[in-house]
Amino acid sequence: MTAARGVPRAPAQGRPVAEVGGVGGPGAMDQREQRGALLRLAVVVVAGLIVAAYFGALATVLVVLALLVVIVLHELGHFLTAKWAGMKVSEFFVGFGPRLWSVRKGETTYGIKALPLGGYCRIIGMTNVEKVDPADEGRAYRNQPTWRRLTVAFAGSFVHFVLAFVMLVVLFLGPGDIGNFIANPPSNSPIAAVEGFSASKSPAQIAGLKAGDRIVAVNGRHFSGWDQLTAYLRARPGQRVTLTIERAGHSFATSVVLADGSKVRLPGDKTPLDKHPTGLLGIEIQPSPVRFGLAGSIEHAGTAFGATVVSSVKGLGHVVSDFGGYTNMLGNQKVADGPKAQRFVSPVGVVRLANQATKIGLSEVLYLLIVINIFVGIFNMLPLLPFDGGHVAIAIYEKLRSLRSRRPYHADVNKLAPVLYAVLAVLAFYAISSLFLDLRDAFS
Repeated sequence: MTAARGVPRAPAQGRPVAEVGGVGGPGAMDQREQRGALLRLAVVVVAGLIVAAYFGALATVLVVLALLVVIVLHELGHFLTAKWAGMKVSEFFVGFGPRLWSVRKGETTYGIKALPLGGYCRIIGMTNVEKVDPADEGRAYRNQPTWRRLTVAFAGSFVHFVLAFVMLVVLFLGPGDIGNFIANPPSNSPIAAVEGFSASKSPAQIAGLKAGDRIVAVNGRHFSGWDQLTAYLRARPGQRVTLTIERAGHSFATSVVLADGSKVRLPGDKTPLDKHPTGLLGIEIQPSPVRFGLAGSIEHAGTAFGATVVSSVKGLGHVVSDFGGYTNMLGNQKVADGPKAQRFVSPVGVVRLANQATKIGLSEVLYLLIVINIFVGIFNMLPLLPFDGGHVAIAIYEKLRSLRSRRPYHADVNKLAPVLYAVLAVLAFYAISSLFLDLRDAFS
């Protein structure tokens, strides 16, 4: 959401006017030319989808397009709340750079630009320094009640949060979570592999367990999750336990003595699996998708949403505060690719993540979209211009100053120019450096 630079002229005779970018600048088009421009744009999009399908990248492209739709919905949130508040919206564009197509309807110009890296909704009078036609002054953003201005400024992030919550409900209700939000899989998750030790068979091999088997109970006890089951086993090294196994729809019981992790090694390892006596069975599980009913999905969506907000805030704070660690990533690829590395991701990195998610399945795609929506919603609320949070901070500050002086007060944004330039410089640094890191990963 950005401030307007001027007031657009009304279309001649009240007809919609379409505009296209070019050397000669925007120009009026009749309805036939409008349809032609839209048709050419549609042909380019369809051709791109066909090429993507030919190279096996259609799913990835669709995920990227979904992210573009998210951007449009963000700006639509600003647009609808501004219109509802009676503010004048002069432009609503998807993308940046050269204009591909646009149409003027009423007082707003809608259009598409060449670089699909974002979008904007231009509302007149966002700051006190912007020149506004006196006839439109009453509809300027800066002259609206504080609660209306806050509604418009919050609308973009609110859309992200709603989308994330809805997708969380869909995830838990439909394809199921595979361990991104529910870290403790069910105790009866299927066995993915039965492992052996370097000098002996594992208890699982002795018991004749196979991939696909499910552990229903241990010593007659049932467990709420895999963590609880493994904790029970790990506390019993060298003890005999009775396993209730489900295989191909049938159940049977088998008895076996658990191994001691401090005395056994995996093939090729020179050190024991554990430093302390630990009960081991010798299996790996394949977490099955965790699904819930509608009520359970809503409940777990709320929990997962809150946990993701907390982790996103912590991650953002870590990236900003640990500047030395971040710069170290620029010179050390191993550090940048480490499991604990936290950094921003460029559009190139997002495409790579989308490609990896599509190879795993719908659950991972939803997880990626959920995390992106929550992070962008939080990041957008930073109380600094040019973020929406900056407009929130200004609106609250002006309200407090107005209450104090008992007359309307408008902050002088010219005094914020040094801060704005500093923020833009920091954003440029992180944008360029994250692009470098992602390109380095891609080429290596």
